[in-house]
Amino acid sequence: MEVRVNNLTKRFGKTTAVDQINITFQDGKLTGLLGPSGCGKSTTLYMIAGLESATEGQIIFGDQDVTTWMPEKRNIGLVFQNYALYPHMTLRENIAFPLSNMKDPETGKKYTRQKRNEMVEEIAKLVQIENMLDRKPGQLSGGQQQRVAIARALVKKPDVLLLDEPLSNLDARLRMEMRTEIRRIQQESKVTTIFVTHDQEEAMSITDEIVLMKHGVVQQIADPHEMYLNPSNDFVASFMGNPPISYVDVQVKDGFAVLDNGMKLPYHTDYCGAAKMGIRPEAWAVGGDIGVKLTDVEMRGQDQVVSFALGKNRIRAILNAEEYVRSGQEIGLRLLEKRCYLFHPETGVRL
Repeated sequence: MEVRVNNLTKRFGKTTAVDQINITFQDGKLTGLLGPSGCGKSTTLYMIAGLESATEGQIIFGDQDVTTWMPEKRNIGLVFQNYALYPHMTLRENIAFPLSNMKDPETGKKYTRQKRNEMVEEIAKLVQIENMLDRKPGQLSGGQQQRVAIARALVKKPDVLLLDEPLSNLDARLRMEMRTEIRRIQQESKVTTIFVTHDQEEAMSITDEIVLMKHGVVQQIADPHEMYLNPSNDFVASFMGNPPISYVDVQVKDGFAVLDNGMKLPYHTDYCGAAKMGIRPEAWAVGGDIGVKLTDVEMRGQDQVVSFALGKNRIRAILNAEEYVRSGQEIGLRLLEKRCYLFHPETGVRL
């Protein structure tokens, strides 16, 4: 089911948490609501869920305006970062719980015990916990508990699945495993899914589309590849990527971006004037006429992250580990223009 929010706004007293946002969450796709703490992403999710009322704007599910509907009328599945499982119940009972007061659309009556069990076993296979249904939550790992929480949200066949930072309580290895599993489950179930996270790597790895927010305002909506390669402003460029993008103040003219100390970086553009230049770490390669002295070298397996100064600016670059370098070494680098961006020095908008 397609979900649209039109001019959606939420105010808490004098504070505007979400400011007139317009988003279309595509049917059957996994969309990430991404941004730093306090950007309004969870508040947006809660308004879609019906847990928070909208101050202004509309929430549309399919062709129905659900803005004022109670959560139980919206046919959503909701998974929080704390799994909220009932410790005294088996997994089977936990997953079946949402079905207890629901009616079977085929009969118009409450689900029979046999039908509930069939639905639980079907969804348990999807999340790969079918052999654990008689256990209790305390016997499970964090990743297994998260699978139960997702199964419980999906068992009632929701139109929309809402995930609020579902992996934040897991360790790094489990997070990697579970984000792959969430992607698999979403693709197999084909349910429209909205996934809230502050982790750009998490969002880039599993989503079809990212909505990046700051101070309650949408900064850019794009697929992960497009958002990384074509950021709309300096905030987007800074938020996406690890190590983060580096910036230098430049004057652009005659095919060069000129730093305050007179150093020239090649950059061919029709724009002429002052700019804030963003340089991705992967824009650098060994073997060029830009001379720098390395101040730090950090090994990361097949890559090494190096630091150096360009004028008064500290720059980070990713170099192939085969190009063995040491801290304090002077080397020549070349710059790949396609991984550099110009932004307005005051507004931060992409030039």
